[in-house]
Amino acid sequence: MDKIVRQSIDARKAAYANSFEIDAETQKKIDALFAEIEKLGEKCKNAGEFEAEFSKSPLNQKYMDLFTEIATKSATKKAVKSAAVSAMQSAAEQALRNVVPTRAAVHQKVYDEARSIPGVGDAIDVAEKASYAGHLAKLFRKKK
Repeated sequence: MDKIVRQSIDARKAAYANSFEIDAETQKKIDALFAEIEKLGEKCKNAGEFEAEFSKSPLNQKYMDLFTEIATKSATKKAVKSAAVSAMQSAAEQALRNVVPTRAAVHQKVYDEARSIPGVGDAIDVAEKASYAGHLAKLFRKKK
């Protein structure tokens, strides 16, 4: 086979590998198609003849159809994967919101625990009453 014809065929084959993730079933289809393309390439004297023959051959349409099929499958897989990832992230964020308490809930829990300790709870009551009395004093203080 002519060296330039071989490069042309290899470049077409590489377009699949470089553009998509290929599974075993699809790889068999690619290999079968390129076996036929290589037979055509063996019959041609040079790259010009090969390109002319390939363009009018049904192999050209098979090549394009397979490329389209793989591209469609790949796009569908990516869309499904993207949707799955998005759903998983959303579920994880919701689970986190359900499990991790808010800052106010943590503060309330600490406050409630502190009030339940003998002596500390009484001290908190006295401090709150003093704070409230100070607040009232500010409200009713005569202004000069």
